[in-house]
Amino acid sequence: MKREELIAVLKEIERLASSSLAALGEADRSQVKPEATSKARSIAARSVPGPDFGQPVRHFMSTHAKGMNGQQRFALVVAYFSKGKPGVKVHLETIRQAWKKMQKLLGKFNTGYAVWAKDEGWVDSPESKIYVVTAHWGKILNPDA
Repeated sequence: MKREELIAVLKEIERLASSSLAALGEADRSQVKPEATSKARSIAARSVPGPDFGQPVRHFMSTHAKGMNGQQRFALVVAYFSKGKPGVKVHLETIRQAWKKMQKLLGKFNTGYAVWAKDEGWVDSPESKIYVVTAHWGKILNPDA
């Protein structure tokens, strides 16, 4: 299930739960203090550890790539090989070889992933078959932030 579909389903569940609680005469979610919700989110956001680029590539990808689409996975592979530093060049062949070794984990490689990752602003290609992560690549790890 894609992330957007999951979000839509969860919003529908939340709407149904709120209307059910209102029908029962109980307090609905709108009466919850906004401070409590934002504090819980900020605590959860702080507790998520940053990526450890010292891990083997397969472990790194299995840890972080769950639930990601192809372009996010492409950006994650580029980030791994550049250690998350914008401007560090990674050759397409390096990405392809690593992807091929992890095909069961990542799925089939598609060169379109590079284009779509560029469209999202996560990677750039300063030269032919060379990719670098941008400063915005970290959004794939925490898309709600």
